[in-house]
Amino acid sequence: MSGDFLAGVMDDPRVEEVIVLGGHRTFVVRDGVKVLLPEVVDHEEVRGFVERLLAGTGRRLDLASPIVSAQLSDGSRIHVTGPPVTHPGRLNVQIRRFVLAAGGLERLVELGSMPAAVADLLATAVREDRTILVAGAPGAGKTTLVNCLLAEVPPDRRVVTCEEVFEISVDLPDITQMQTREEGLDGGGAITLRDLVRSSLRQRPDRIVVGEVRGPEALDLLLALNAGCSGLATLHANSAIDALDKVVGYCVLAGHNVIVEYVRSALASVTDLVVYLRRVPGARYIEQVLEVAGWDGVWSHRVLYESEHR
Repeated sequence: MSGDFLAGVMDDPRVEEVIVLGGHRTFVVRDGVKVLLPEVVDHEEVRGFVERLLAGTGRRLDLASPIVSAQLSDGSRIHVTGPPVTHPGRLNVQIRRFVLAAGGLERLVELGSMPAAVADLLATAVREDRTILVAGAPGAGKTTLVNCLLAEVPPDRRVVTCEEVFEISVDLPDITQMQTREEGLDGGGAITLRDLVRSSLRQRPDRIVVGEVRGPEALDLLLALNAGCSGLATLHANSAIDALDKVVGYCVLAGHNVIVEYVRSALASVTDLVVYLRRVPGARYIEQVLEVAGWDGVWSHRVLYESEHR
C-alpha cells in the first residue's frame, strides 16, 4: 500500500487523528470514534511519508532522535517513534488534527460541549483574569477549549504562551508564543518548558499559558502565578480534583527541597477554576467546573457545574 494512501486519509476533513503502526495496522478517528482500516502501509512507505511531513519543521527522525514531535503547516501535530525505541522496521506515527477551529465558546455551545451558562461563566473568568486549569484525557478537547478561552482575553492584556509544540492558535493584539527546542547533536542547546516559563515572567505578562503541564515546570508556573499574573494551563487527569493533586506531584519533581504543604497552599491560593473535560465516542463535553477555595488538609472547593452525563 502506497504512502499516497496516508495522504488521502489526511485529506478527509472528518478525520481527527491518524495512528499508523508501520507495517501492521492503521487507525483513524472520525467523530470521536476510532476505526481500524483494512489498508496496511509498509515501513519504508511510512518513513517516506513522515520525512515529507517533517520537511521544513526543523525536526528530524534518525537514530540520534528516534522520538519526534512537530507541528505541521496545517496546524496538525505529529508524533513519531522509531528504532531503536521501537522494534526494528516499525515506525509508529500519530497525527492529531484540529478539525474544529477556535471559533469561540459559542461554537462549543452549539456542539453540545457545554451549556450557554457555563460558556458565560468561563468567559467572565477569563475577562476577570482568573487562573484556570483545563484537565482531561488525551483527545478530550483541552487545546480547543484553551483556544476558545483565549479568544475572550481583553485586548489590552499581554499573553505569553509556552508549549512543547505550537498548538495554541488565537489572534490577540499582544501575544508572544514560545516552544521548546530539543538538544543538538552535541548534546547542548535544549530549551525546556521550565526555561520557557521562567523566560515568560521576564516578558511582563498579564497571563501565562502552558500548553501541557506534565513535569517540574509546574513549580515554575506556580511561582510565576504567585508573582501576580494569571494563568491558563492544561494537563492530563482523571478528574478535577485529581488535576490539583497532579500539579502538586509535578511540583515535587522539581527538587528534593520542595515542601508539599507549601505547594498545596500556594496552588489553592492562585487557582480559581478547574475545568474537567470528558471524551466519549462521538462527543467531548465539560463534565465538571470547580471553584477552588483553599487547602485545609483537603481541597476546599465548590462545584459550579456538573454535567448530567455523569
